[in-house]
Formats: sequence, C-alpha cells, structure tokens
Amino acid sequence: MEADDRFGGYAAPLLDAVALFDELHIGYALIGGVAAMVWGRARYTEDIDFVAAAGHEAALKQHPDAMRRHHFDPSCTWKLYHDSGLEIDLWKDEHVEGIVARAVSVELAGRDVRVAEAHDLIAMKLRADRPQDDYDISEIVQRMSIDEATLAQRVDADALARFRAIRQRVNRGG
Repeated sequence: MEADDRFGGYAAPLLDAVALFDELHIGYALIGGVAAMVWGRARYTEDIDFVAAAGHEAALKQHPDAMRRHHFDPSCTWKLYHDSGLEIDLWKDEHVEGIVARAVSVELAGRDVRVAEAHDLIAMKLRADRPQDDYDISEIVQRMSIDEATLAQRVDADALARFRAIRQRVNRGG
C-alpha cells in the first residue's frame, strides 16, 4: 500500500479502516485531526477518528475474520486497534447519520475516502467544545469559505457564536 506523504504513519491504518468499512458496507466519515488536515493543513494527531453508521458494532462483531484481514483486533468493536499500534476512535455524535450521508469522497493515498464535509467537521469540533479544536477550525476557515447559515443548522447558538469569534480572529490575522 502506497503511503500518502501528508499522512505519514496514518495512511496504512486509515486505509485499512476504510477497506474494512467498505467490505462490511458500513457507512462512515473520516473526522478529527486527519479530516482537519484534508480541509486545513497538516498537524500532529495521535489517532484517527471516524463516525460510523448505526449498527457498525454489530457488523464488526459478526465479522472477526474481516477485522483480522484488515489488521484490527476483533476483540474490540467500539474502538479499532490496528496492528501498527495506532488507535482508531469511532465517535458517537447525535448527527452521525447526516454526517455520513453528506461525507464527500476525497482521494487519499490512492483510495477514495469518505471525509466529513467541512461544515459537519466544524460543527462536530464546536460541539466537542475543546480549545484544541479552535486551531483546526481556524485553519479550515483560512482555506475555504464556510457558509454560516449552513453551519447554524448544525450547531446551537453558543457554538455559532464561538465560530464567529474564531472567524473574526482569523480575519484580523491573529
């Protein structure tokens, strides 16, 4: 499997997870720091994050051979443990079905990968309400246009206010 320079050691586990999801027909979207790299710029992250459609745990439990074939420990289905040592988190989000449905196909390391649409990724980061996510949001805002009306449909008023503050800091250059 060819590595993608942007993703270094993340490429093989990421592509193994995608192959597993595809084989088992599990809807998914790449989220988190690696997805932020797609829409923003490269940065360090300790793991790979996905959301997966309802029923993914049952599908994984029913197919331990597929998990092994794709280099995952079949004893755990709420998180994926890759043979490389990298962990793949499967996030729970109240909007998972919409996130999966709106995910866009992006070529990473020679394979089409479903990545959370930028508005969904920002909305998840705003809902997580963690200071480290502000950096990812600011990097995305610098590189692409984010429609505030679309974002407003996916977050509450406090999160939207936080987005506006981040965007204002970016526009001021700080």
